[in-house]
Amino acid sequence: MSRLQKFLAAEFSKRFEQSYAGLTVAQQNGVDKTVMALLKRKPTPGMRIKPIQPDKFYDEARINDGDRLVHRVEEGTLWVVDVIPHDDIDRYGRKVVGLF
Repeated sequence: MSRLQKFLAAEFSKRFEQSYAGLTVAQQNGVDKTVMALLKRKPTPGMRIKPIQPDKFYDEARINDGDRLVHRVEEGTLWVVDVIPHDDIDRYGRKVVGLF
C-alpha cells in the first residue's frame, strides 16, 4: 500500500499574483517548483528557507540567485505573500498588514 502525502493548503496574496504575472516564463517555473516543494513539505537544500529579520514573521525561500519567495506557514496553510528580488527582502522584515 502506498503512503499518501499530506499537502499544505495554499493561499496566494494579490501582491504575489501581480509579481508572478510580471515574471519571465523561466522565473515562473522556478516559483512553481519552489511552491510545490513547500506544499509537499519537501524543500531542497538550495532553497535555504530562513526567517526574515527582525520580526521573523515571514520566511524567505530561495528561488534562484536573485529571487526570493516570501511566505508563511500557519495552521496547515502555506501563505504565499510575494516574489521579490533578494535585495528587496528587508521590506518584509516586519509584519505587513492587509496582504490577504
